[in-house]
Amino acid sequence: MRIKNTLLALFMLISAGAPLVAASLSIDTEYRLRGISFANNDFDATTSTDAVNYYSQNLKLSVKGNFAPGVEIAASLSALGVAGSTYTILDVPAYPATNFTPFVDSAYLKISNLGDAPIDIYAGKQNLQYGDGFIIGNNGNGFMALRLLGRLEKPIPWEAEVFTAKISEAYKPDSDHDIYGAVAGLTWSKLLWEAGYFEDRDFSGSKYRQGLLEADTRDIVKQYYDFRVGRREKFANYHVEIAKQQGYILKPDRTKVALDGLGYILQGELVGENTKLGKVVARALFQCSTGDDNTLSLDDTDESFTPTLMRRSDGLEKFGYGELCAATPMGMFFEVPENYSGINTLSVGAAFSPLYAWTFDVTYYLYSASQGPRGAPTASGFERIFGAEYAMGVEMDLSAKYIHSKFAEFKFSYARYTPPNFAIFWPKSNPASRYQLEVSTKF
Repeated sequence: MRIKNTLLALFMLISAGAPLVAASLSIDTEYRLRGISFANNDFDATTSTDAVNYYSQNLKLSVKGNFAPGVEIAASLSALGVAGSTYTILDVPAYPATNFTPFVDSAYLKISNLGDAPIDIYAGKQNLQYGDGFIIGNNGNGFMALRLLGRLEKPIPWEAEVFTAKISEAYKPDSDHDIYGAVAGLTWSKLLWEAGYFEDRDFSGSKYRQGLLEADTRDIVKQYYDFRVGRREKFANYHVEIAKQQGYILKPDRTKVALDGLGYILQGELVGENTKLGKVVARALFQCSTGDDNTLSLDDTDESFTPTLMRRSDGLEKFGYGELCAATPMGMFFEVPENYSGINTLSVGAAFSPLYAWTFDVTYYLYSASQGPRGAPTASGFERIFGAEYAMGVEMDLSAKYIHSKFAEFKFSYARYTPPNFAIFWPKSNPASRYQLEVSTKF
């Protein structure tokens, strides 16, 4: 009822005022319903108490108006929750509410070509994502930020951006949580080159966690040096991203823990437009990150790559590599044993469209860790070339998507994950499964 009243009031306000002040106004609505079923989450086929079934829903209403040349004002409301429930089974701290109560996920002002210069300003709550969201990602709940963008077309097309964003406010500079960043990119030799610097300054007293251990902090300062290069063509594209993490953690007793991590992504795809299977897209990805060599201590240098603000949520579901595991450098859907650190993913897959409006997809994911316990199963030879050491299991994803129209589409997916054969941490190793039926619409 609350979201109904909120949306009704917003529509009435727009309808009454828009014709008088806005040169153009657009209203977009998106709704997504997912029926999800998990089976055998404890990897023991002899039990049946670990099955989970629910419907999750996600609604978004966006309004954008151009009130004068170069002036744009936009806002969006979101609501997400489990149908028939006021709580969720997954921890999703990215959102202020998960009981289908609406919240403002963005509300910003954009001024283009400030003073007739090639400079744009964004002010307000907005979605920030750079690259694939490896360091800062869009979870669907924006950051309160101020961004300044500049660009030039000659002699080489390039653009640059600086920004600052507020994560939490405690009314004192030494108690807030803020991020700062600068990104510059140019196109040269048909390649997009991009370099960035990001600083995450958390003085809010957040916990420092390593494996199953945690400690209080005064300051957490993380600095990222990010480099991306990529190329996109009609029949092929690829990109490489490398990120170096440095910084420190200051504990209440004034002792410091140094941070020194590294992460990178290699990915590409090939596209065949007219094959016997219709359009075919073949893709491969390898994501690797360093892990801490001593996960049982919170006092020595931490070599793990832990970008706190990377994208990790997709509504009420985890976001990452694989629909079930949803792996990221910081973890996965299943609890990672404390002796493992630095989660890596190698994946290969293909999508093909033999029928009009239908797309079928199959993808395999091979998971590994950069650090792990003695005696654990080792990663594949190819993974070890790039720094992975210990096997973390394998996942297979299958899906079929049907596009009914530009307003509606349907998707069914099945994912199966098999953990490594290592009885110390996985006494049973029967596969876990996830089934999902998704209906999405926009208008």
